[in-house]
Amino acid sequence: MQPLEPLGLTELLRGRPQFAVFTSRSQIAAALWDFGEDGLAARALSFDDSELAAVERIASWYEHPGYPLPVTGRVTHRHVGALAAVTFCEGRVRALARSRRRPERNRPAAYTPLPPDPGRLI
Repeated sequence: MQPLEPLGLTELLRGRPQFAVFTSRSQIAAALWDFGEDGLAARALSFDDSELAAVERIASWYEHPGYPLPVTGRVTHRHVGALAAVTFCEGRVRALARSRRRPERNRPAAYTPLPPDPGRLI
């Protein structure tokens, strides 16, 4: 797979042509909490629809296997969701607070990941 050049926030917010990511606020919040981004996890739960859509558009680029992300090892969907939210909230990508996930059993109930709203998938 050909590596991609990093894009600026403006380009990322346009989304990746012919590729879409659908997620939920709680899935983003869970991913953020899992990687130690507690403050952003709380914020993700209150994203409005346009903010969630922006995170999804950024994530569409980050799902590309050739996109350079600050992750050592295998990049998972959780990494992508958390990194897309960090980029949206802070204006740039950066390494997550933790390189390994916290144990799911310790995750607060408020961050239980739920599937996307089916009404948004149309």
